[in-house]
Amino acid sequence: MHAHILTLALLVTLTGCAQTGLYKWGGYEQKLYATYKDPSQVEKLRLTLEAHIAEMEGSGQKVAPGLYAELGTIYLQAGASDKAIAMYAKERNAWPESRGLMTAMIQNLERREKAKQEAAK
Repeated sequence: MHAHILTLALLVTLTGCAQTGLYKWGGYEQKLYATYKDPSQVEKLRLTLEAHIAEMEGSGQKVAPGLYAELGTIYLQAGASDKAIAMYAKERNAWPESRGLMTAMIQNLERREKAKQEAAK
């Protein structure tokens, strides 16, 4: 849940001066709110984000700020660190403003995965 707050803070920061309608959000706000009210709805949020991002990428449109990071956080919470890293990298590459935060998150995850592998030896 802490990661959702961090992602939400990043999203608010990145969109603070944006005008309404600048990006297509694909129902993100409503699904996020539903997930906060009922955490069992996270799977619906994941599916919505995956579909929306695929649609935006497929049509050559820019994915709204924070959406890659949000999907990455959902993957991370589900234990899919590799998918989380991939989404954080996409966020970092799409939005230079997030470079510092996304790079730090990627590095932390990579260190954690390396430590797990060394402990398993």
